[in-house]
Amino acid sequence: MSDTRRFVVVGAGGTGGWLCEGLARMMEYRLPGSALLIIDGDTFEPKNAERQNFEDIGNKAVIRAKALQPHFPNTFIIPDERWVVESVPADKKEAQQVAARDLLQENDVIYAVVDNFAARKVIFDAARDIDNIDVFTGGNDDQLYGSVYHYQRRDGKDVTDHPVDLHPELADPPDRNPGELSCQERAEIEGGTQLLATNMTVAGFLLGRTEKTILNGEEDKESEIMFDLGLGLSQAFDRTAETQTAAIA
Repeated sequence: MSDTRRFVVVGAGGTGGWLCEGLARMMEYRLPGSALLIIDGDTFEPKNAERQNFEDIGNKAVIRAKALQPHFPNTFIIPDERWVVESVPADKKEAQQVAARDLLQENDVIYAVVDNFAARKVIFDAARDIDNIDVFTGGNDDQLYGSVYHYQRRDGKDVTDHPVDLHPELADPPDRNPGELSCQERAEIEGGTQLLATNMTVAGFLLGRTEKTILNGEEDKESEIMFDLGLGLSQAFDRTAETQTAAIA
């Protein structure tokens, strides 16, 4: 495959950190000349070191891009220090915010790997208005349990079901988008139950989905995968849009 693509990773911490390195390596040798946009308004802190790989303290996107670019000269690695939000009011244009609909572009490959349901929702909702796009998401919900999802649109139609239609936590997020909080409010957010092993597993599944569907161009009938590392089990689910429509009928 010789076409160049734009890959966008939203969230450069736990899962995103491991994912960025794998994607950069894929792009360097399989899609040279492509762009990897890493976007995150958050900062690496010493407390993150238990499960995140970083070499310095500072904005996650900037630190991640700085570490990767020397190793992958044929890939454009671009850091973006903003939070992705639903909209940025005209009277409150902040340098650290970008509306999801202004971020996403035709033919993008997006990875919504932020540890926040509200932030993922605005990305999926914006993707619904784009004719051709791939949006992957993934994370761990409780310790060693996690999941990934691949939302695809082709020629203005859903190939796989919009995840908001399947998951209540995305339809009505139980949390608030960190990009819409004050610095003090963000500082008070608990770290959650993320673990190193689960973050790396999610990244691995996302890379596998990317290899199959983006690089090899194969159909993704296993567009949702749930796993439990404690039990050593994973299960794939067919979320193709026509399958779900037929099931409802």
